[in-house]
Amino acid sequence: MSLISSAAGMKKQFTATGYVVNPDRTRMLMIFHKGLQRWLPPGGHVDPDEFPSDTVTREILEETGVNAHHIGTGAMDLALTANDEAQLPTPFAMAAQLIPESHKDIEHIHMDMMYLLEAEDSDPISARISEVDAARWFNRTSIINELTTTDSVRSFVRNTLEET
Repeated sequence: MSLISSAAGMKKQFTATGYVVNPDRTRMLMIFHKGLQRWLPPGGHVDPDEFPSDTVTREILEETGVNAHHIGTGAMDLALTANDEAQLPTPFAMAAQLIPESHKDIEHIHMDMMYLLEAEDSDPISARISEVDAARWFNRTSIINELTTTDSVRSFVRNTLEET
C-alpha cells in the first residue's frame, strides 16, 4: 500500500523545506534534525497567515543563521500587473512524508513544499541549538555517501549539485 493511500484520515500539516545551495552549486546547507536523528535541509511548519515561501526563509534563518534567497525553478511567469494579485516563489517539488509518533505529536503526514534557494557558503553559520543539533555545508559526495538522510535529499543532490 502506498503512503498516499494509507494516509487517508491521518493528521496532515503543511511544511516548507529550503534546499539551500551555494552560488556554484557545489555545496548544500544541511541541519541535523533532533527528533528524526538525520541530516536534512532546514525547514518547518507553515504558520497560520504565512506564505510558504516566507516560512522557508524564516526557518533557514532561525535554524542556521543563514540569509538565503529564492532562486526559483522556472515556474510559469504569470506577468501579473494588477495590485490585487502577486506571484509567489514556486516549490520545485512537493512530497508527503510520514512523521513517526513522538513525545510531541501522534504519527502524521507532512505535506512538504520544497524550495530552491541560494546563499553564500562563506557566511558564518550559527546553528540554534534549541532548533537543531548542528548545521553545516556539505558537498555532493558527503551527502550521498556519508550522511544519514532521505531518498528525496539524495535525489535532489544527484540532480543539482556539481562534483568538487
